[in-house]
Amino acid sequence: MLNVEEFVCPELRVAVCHVKEAAKAVLHTIVVCRSIGGTVPMDPSSVYSDLLDLTYMRTDEPVVEQSLEDALRQAAELFEGRTRAQLTLSFFTRGKRSIWGLLLGDEKVVFEQWRLPVLIRPPRRFSNPADNLREEADLQTSASAQVQQALLFVVGKVNYKVEHLPPPSDEGSYEFEVSLECDGKSLIGAPARPLIGTSLSKTIKHLPYMA
Repeated sequence: MLNVEEFVCPELRVAVCHVKEAAKAVLHTIVVCRSIGGTVPMDPSSVYSDLLDLTYMRTDEPVVEQSLEDALRQAAELFEGRTRAQLTLSFFTRGKRSIWGLLLGDEKVVFEQWRLPVLIRPPRRFSNPADNLREEADLQTSASAQVQQALLFVVGKVNYKVEHLPPPSDEGSYEFEVSLECDGKSLIGAPARPLIGTSLSKTIKHLPYMA
């Protein structure tokens, strides 16, 4: 894709039980940051994660929240049995597709992508229950620290370059979709998976333009 601004977040090395919550915090933060200052601003709320012992901002729009929740649930399920994958949040506009002057409908024009690589960290198992509890606590502490680092990365980069952001559509908002890639193959987000790809893109997410 041409003229796509890409941001690669720090890799998360977390236990599979932390994947969904960690990705949720990062993706919600990206969505909120891209809405601040828009013509139809969201009203983000502060959410505390018991699992990660940290606070992050998330949108209060039910459509956006449910779309992210559906994508993250499928992503977490697909992580089972895998060791490494990458979540991608893509913002796009719609343009008219034509061949030889004939209009063939709309096409998605991606202008920004946020990539979140994830490496599954298997927990160590001990014969002593106390050691297992310490291992679980260590995994939680590590996951929390890594997510906080990723959130700082997002906040630091979101205003780094804004000249690539297109003018808002009639709704004054951007659309987005979430995809999951493993070994170079798209597991969710492809047109063949309408729940994540087609449905997410057909359901407009009101992400206001920020310049």
